Amino acid sequence: MSVGAAPHPTGKAERQRAILDLVRSRAVRTQEEIVASLHQRGLEATQATVSRDMRELGLARVHDPEGVRYVATGGGPDEPSPTTARLRTVMREHVRSMEFVEHLGVVHTRPSSAPLVALVIDAAHFEEVAGTVAGDDTVLVVARTRPAARRLADRLRTVFQGTAR
Repeated sequence: MSVGAAPHPTGKAERQRAILDLVRSRAVRTQEEIVASLHQRGLEATQATVSRDMRELGLARVHDPEGVRYVATGGGPDEPSPTTARLRTVMREHVRSMEFVEHLGVVHTRPSSAPLVALVIDAAHFEEVAGTVAGDDTVLVVARTRPAARRLADRLRTVFQGTAR
């Protein structure tokens, strides 16, 4: 692919590999910078898509002497990030059931596990989540909208592959 080629539709794995290459090869400070760099590589991407990819890849924002930059914390696009792996492990081990009503999710956990489950949901930085509240064995997950709640329910069910209903 020649540099500066017209952007073309790309697959998720190709785009995510390019994003990882970018953040590993130089300091990347904004999502817009990633979008522009992808376009220079001839890869089509929007800021929203890049934001979602960055979250899935487990990229973290860190401070250096010049300000904030993104760094890769996961192994790659085919390997879950540490945050995703932890979310999956915690949900599989501690979640008993999950139900969404309107834009509220109720996650039932083993006794004393709700704070841990809420913590890993919060740490995942899902754009759909406005916040969580944990009791002893129940987590209330507040989604931003009803459609966001549906997306979040699907994402959480995918993370622990149907272990909760």
